Amino acid sequence: MNKLQAIFRRFWLGGKFKHQYSCHQDFGMVRHADSCTILWKKQAVTEIALAHTLSNKFSGACFTIATGPSLADVDLKRVASFETISLNCAIKKFTEANLKPTHCIIVDHRVFENQWACVKDSILSGANCFFSYVGLSRICEREPELLKFDNIYLIESISRKFGIPRASQIECQNSFFNDPEIFVDDKLPELCRSVGFSSNLEKGLFSGKTVATWAVQLGVALGYRQNFILGMDLGGTGKSHFYTETSNKPPDFMRDYEPYIRICFEQAKRASVATGFDVYNLSKDSTLPHEIIPKISFEEALRIAQNNH
Repeated sequence: MNKLQAIFRRFWLGGKFKHQYSCHQDFGMVRHADSCTILWKKQAVTEIALAHTLSNKFSGACFTIATGPSLADVDLKRVASFETISLNCAIKKFTEANLKPTHCIIVDHRVFENQWACVKDSILSGANCFFSYVGLSRICEREPELLKFDNIYLIESISRKFGIPRASQIECQNSFFNDPEIFVDDKLPELCRSVGFSSNLEKGLFSGKTVATWAVQLGVALGYRQNFILGMDLGGTGKSHFYTETSNKPPDFMRDYEPYIRICFEQAKRASVATGFDVYNLSKDSTLPHEIIPKISFEEALRIAQNNH
């Protein structure tokens, strides 16, 4: 798409559909109650189930596997008997350990653009794969045949849904502040469209600038009452991912952490007290403090999880 076409498309979509700018111009989607029809060049490609069709289908404990550098030292085979959620390129760790995750979630467009093998391996693992509509658009561009697998689900932000105009801040404030299923910070109402906690997949989840916040909400929505997160360093080690030697850029990271990531986890803590679930951070050097999400050791997590398995 050339520059002139891009400008025209943005004008045609308008501000209410700004969230669809990142999708390919030939991508489309028709929504149904429990699924959506994926369109490519105005032709139906396949039906994709919506994430809420898996709501409360699971129970007990799960381990969420993030991609922080601390994951490099983790023996993933120790969680082989538990259900797991793989985030973005954590599938690399599963492949190394000859394991398959229960679920995969990829919502970062950079993974679809720069780490294609992670997308493909996640689908081929047989895990329930939760992808954004931008991700589905990229799959249509590169390997649409992958959409024929029946383990792909559309997961969406609470304020950015394909084909639906984005609500204003005031509209979201009026809705979210009066919804017992949604937790937002009333001291920062201007952030309520992206920062908060929701466990209702039909309403959507809060983006919060990191896939880990999606995973915490998804875990509760699926029915898990305990979620143990490995590799969620959030910049605390100074490096970016377990599979690279690249360093985080502190100014960029801290702009995301404060207030987006921190407040999302604060709302998760509020929700956990109100509705009765537990989230634990197994990264001792994580930027996220113990007071928000308790930090425990891998060994302690395994003991707790085993007692409730």
